[in-house]
Amino acid sequence: MGSVGAVRLLERRWVAGHLLATFFLLLFLSLGVWQIARHHHKQDLVRRERAEWAAAAPSVTTVGTEASDDTRVEARGTFDGEHETVLRGTVRKGVGGVDLLTPLRLPDGRAVLVDRGFLRASAQTGVTSDPPPDGTAVVHGLVRRSSPIRADDTIDRLGDGRLAVPRVDLEQIGRTVPYPLLPVWISAQAISPVPTANAPALPEPPAPDPVNHMQYAIEWFALALIPLIGWPLYLARNARQRNAATSDTIESTARTEPVASRSPRAGSRASNP
Repeated sequence: MGSVGAVRLLERRWVAGHLLATFFLLLFLSLGVWQIARHHHKQDLVRRERAEWAAAAPSVTTVGTEASDDTRVEARGTFDGEHETVLRGTVRKGVGGVDLLTPLRLPDGRAVLVDRGFLRASAQTGVTSDPPPDGTAVVHGLVRRSSPIRADDTIDRLGDGRLAVPRVDLEQIGRTVPYPLLPVWISAQAISPVPTANAPALPEPPAPDPVNHMQYAIEWFALALIPLIGWPLYLARNARQRNAATSDTIESTARTEPVASRSPRAGSRASNP
């Protein structure tokens, strides 16, 4: 292929490469922005559900033992941190620990047992957390029914005197408190006043999907660096090749001498008729 043809080929490659680089750059950036939008949308859904967890609900005193699990209720009263029970052997997000069950004293003299949340702790090594909030507290959560202790279950006493049980048996736990317990208990989703930083962790609303959109966004933006960085490098290489091809063309043209037409000399045969 001649030097001129090589230059034209390089120019066609430049145009095609420019279009491809622009296409992939816009594609990867668009996918990254889309993943960020998906992340914010999912966070909005979680915040909305968290707000619904704290919304008004029927009083727990209006439901009986016939209430099904996951019925949303609320309760207003005063926590009794001196008669807490530890629910051992719980697991949250693959991590083992315990839940703290704290009686909430109601205005009518009864109490409802409230699961205030999860702690990464062991009943054998000790359980420490911030105490429940003082004064009147409002609990929103889900109704749970009593689960009787089985014959092979063990009930322990911690060093601080708290009861440690493998399941929430309201009859068994009710023997350790000086007031009657409601026949159902509450798995708290929201507590007001808001628990302190070292209080048991309340459950979080489940994500709409398990996809980590921010991680995918970072990956798409990283892929966008390929045309963003690789294309200028290709342009520099292409420019060097074009310059080399152009130089070859100029040198080839300079080495080719033009052929001048010669006029016949006077007196030669060609000049005589």
